[in-house]
Amino acid sequence: MLGVLRWQRALDAVLERRCRIPWERLDREVRITLRVGLFEAVLLGVPPAVAVDAAVHLVRRLGRSSAAGLVNAVLRRAIPGWTADLADVSPDLRLSHPRWLYERWREAFGEAAAVAAMTADQEPAPVWAWFLDEGVRRELCAGGVALEPHPWCGGAWRTRDEVRPLLAVVEQGRAYVQDPTSQLVAHVVLALAAAGDDVVELCAAPGGKMGLLLKRGQWGRALALDLHLRRTRLMQELFGRLGGGCRTSCADATAPPVPPSRFQVVVLDAPCSGTGTLRRHPELRWRLSEEAISERAVLQRRLLAGGLRLVAPDGVLVYATCSVEPEENEALFEPLPPGFAPVDIGGRLPSGTPWRPAGAGVRILPGADGDGFTMHAVRRTS
Repeated sequence: MLGVLRWQRALDAVLERRCRIPWERLDREVRITLRVGLFEAVLLGVPPAVAVDAAVHLVRRLGRSSAAGLVNAVLRRAIPGWTADLADVSPDLRLSHPRWLYERWREAFGEAAAVAAMTADQEPAPVWAWFLDEGVRRELCAGGVALEPHPWCGGAWRTRDEVRPLLAVVEQGRAYVQDPTSQLVAHVVLALAAAGDDVVELCAAPGGKMGLLLKRGQWGRALALDLHLRRTRLMQELFGRLGGGCRTSCADATAPPVPPSRFQVVVLDAPCSGTGTLRRHPELRWRLSEEAISERAVLQRRLLAGGLRLVAPDGVLVYATCSVEPEENEALFEPLPPGFAPVDIGGRLPSGTPWRPAGAGVRILPGADGDGFTMHAVRRTS
């Protein structure tokens, strides 16, 4: 259950305080059962007696009947103690984030911004989608589906009520689910490109950004590369539904099999730590480490070098990650390689986009209206 993962640190802190046996000595199945029971009672609004009874039955079904009494007792103490136990703790514990991540966000962005980003991470991500054909949107509205446009990312739509009709057209291949901040990459690329430009995207799968570019832009040659064959085939299916117009290839973006200086537009959405997507992927916060972020940056530097080789004279490269960490973003552009100059992105974002500077690029922190994201653009000057 994603909600339990999202709140795991806070749940464990309260349960450990209310448990008379050392937490680490409990069987894994017992710990999980306690987390689920407490989560249901304090965060899902399940009546406490119902949540406790369900947890007792669960631990028995898991083959740990001897722990049924413990589960019952701990939950009966922990549920009423939830608010008091978390009243005076640090924001990282109250909002269930790793301490190291909170400290680096506080240092980089300030206390208020760090707390706001962590608060946003604790809410499930809404489903935002764009339509391959605007007739699909009109069809949904005619069927009584109340669609709501995104406040600053044009073309992104959601429904606050029943989401199944929207997901149904996604499953039919008539709409594409993509977070609004990810969609912004296409907005920026279109603002920098000219009609008839050749475009290539590296690390392109699953293809949402190139799909938006094909839908909204007029391109000469379009090429999408990705390292993984299965994901490349998924891109082919999406581009086919959009009328084709983009070739795909399974290739290593650190050494792309493309002639140098070939494309007026190069897009690189680099693999990253994903710290901007913790509300969507709450398990990442428990897997990540500061060391892993630095290790990612080594690969990202190689990918960036591969992308820069493809940029034609006066062409641009747009680099993006769903990470908000400086090592994976602005640090890669300091210093800029010879022959390239930074391009302003902030002035090309839709009005109302809550961006902040990230070196010469832009950063969007996790918020209610979108995941965290960082973008940079450079132009080849010689």
